[in-house]
Amino acid sequence: MGKDSGEGHRESKLESVRKGLEIDIAEREREAKERLDEILSEKRMEFCSRCGKKIGSRTDWAGKCLWEDCEELVCRGCWDVNKYKFCRKHSREVVEEGDEDPKKKLVFREEEPEIKADLSEVLDEHEESRKSKLQYYASEYSIWLQKRMGHAGPLDWTPTKYVQKARFRSEKKEGDYITEVYTKRWFWKSTKLTVIITPYDSKGEFDENSLNAYLHKTARRFKGYRLFVLVTDGAGIGLTHFVNRFHDNAFSLFLAEPKKGHLNFNIKEPLTTSYSEWFSKNKEPLNFMGRLKKIGDTVSGRTVVSEKAVAKEFGFDEREVGDILKSCKFLDPVKGTDTYLLKKG
Repeated sequence: MGKDSGEGHRESKLESVRKGLEIDIAEREREAKERLDEILSEKRMEFCSRCGKKIGSRTDWAGKCLWEDCEELVCRGCWDVNKYKFCRKHSREVVEEGDEDPKKKLVFREEEPEIKADLSEVLDEHEESRKSKLQYYASEYSIWLQKRMGHAGPLDWTPTKYVQKARFRSEKKEGDYITEVYTKRWFWKSTKLTVIITPYDSKGEFDENSLNAYLHKTARRFKGYRLFVLVTDGAGIGLTHFVNRFHDNAFSLFLAEPKKGHLNFNIKEPLTTSYSEWFSKNKEPLNFMGRLKKIGDTVSGRTVVSEKAVAKEFGFDEREVGDILKSCKFLDPVKGTDTYLLKKG
């Protein structure tokens, strides 16, 4: 009798705790939605704190992390579809269970006892496995880019010039996959642009200084304008923040996640945005002449482009765009204006 009474008391207590937890979570969710507009009005949030996806519209935000005092935002896909209502940091403290259950259970994780076993060999093996996997992703991405350039033609422009009769070649150098765009005359070649594809392990704590040092040290090894593509299998918040805000006049930076089909870069950089279509599997790239036809106006059956429009489209310096367009043999300058006509044929 006493045993049954004790079990009943424990069940009653657990039920009370469960109800209290549900009420607490419901209240936090309500407060999270109320706080959402306040946060958005205070600062611009560009990517989800849970999945790291870039968010372009206020309507794509669903709420803020339910952890007390946390101001990180969670996108609608994580919140409504996947039922994740904590940011990545605080999701480690909470087990979000029951994807098949519409009433998802929230179980607070107890502190785990310290594991003192020697795991060095296992960790080394795991690290080597990750390196091999990322190397494979980078290799496949490089092959895909080569096929794209073989089909659409090489990327034939830089921030300072149009690359006439552009060619390209690819090779592996010190773990990176290098594609050079160049012109050739007789027995010499001139490199105009270099694409550096490198496998990047984003697991663990992100070190901004280390990545900055790598980019600048590597850039010095190659000629022409440099385009860096970091290939990873799942970017953390720190790395995503860094790439989305990266700016350097000497090169552009992209973060590719082939497994998810994601491409991150600084959308506020017109030059980088212009190059991005070559590295996104969701877009069809155009060569320089194709891009000019796309942005030009049709007048009496002829395509007309202006220096101002081209500078805006490609992120060119307006002081240099005239020289770039004058070097294009498929354009005729219109005397006394800043416009050019595409030649027929």
